Amino acid sequence: MSGADTRAEGGLALPASPDPTHELLQGCIRGDAGSRRRLVEEYSGIVSYGVSVIFQQFGRPSRKEEIEDMSQEVFLALFDQDARKLRQYQGRNGCSLASWIRVVANRLTIDRLRKEGRTISLDDPGNAEATKIRETRPDGTPGPEPQVEEAMRAARVREMIEDLPSKDRMFVQLFYFQGLPIEEVAQNLSITTNAAYVRKMRLHEKLRRIAASRFGGEV
Repeated sequence: MSGADTRAEGGLALPASPDPTHELLQGCIRGDAGSRRRLVEEYSGIVSYGVSVIFQQFGRPSRKEEIEDMSQEVFLALFDQDARKLRQYQGRNGCSLASWIRVVANRLTIDRLRKEGRTISLDDPGNAEATKIRETRPDGTPGPEPQVEEAMRAARVREMIEDLPSKDRMFVQLFYFQGLPIEEVAQNLSITTNAAYVRKMRLHEKLRRIAASRFGGEV
């Protein structure tokens, strides 16, 4: 065999494997509720991280609720007007859907902060709000840094999961995200419990390899 096409005996071309990201995107554009819910679940970490970074770059203090509200606005914008923004994604120059969505999140957050006109510089000695923030003592509760780190970690996990076969992604969704017992996961996947345990161990190894190649082993 030669070239990019894979052919079976008799010279017939085998159908290309479906691209799960493309299928998800098309489902969202069609207005499929399940596809849109899955897009939010899979890319919420990337969006939250992007929003948090822009808030920090603008010197804008933020609460967890504000990050969540802005993230929700990003997804609403993606689905608004018959998914007009999602239809603009073309994946040119190797740009992944995840990278493109983060760019959208960054731009929308910047637009919102500029419209608010409440961005401040924490180094401005003449700004009363900045002075108040600088002099506020820590209350012992986690600040935005852990939230950003968690969002970044979630984004990396989502990115790694995208590289898995569909059956493995389903296993991850059922076992890790939905928290189903291994026995119920096996039932949903129509495999034995022993096979589910084996798949779990193999998944750990796959994810370790992906993490090592993409992030130097850190997630």
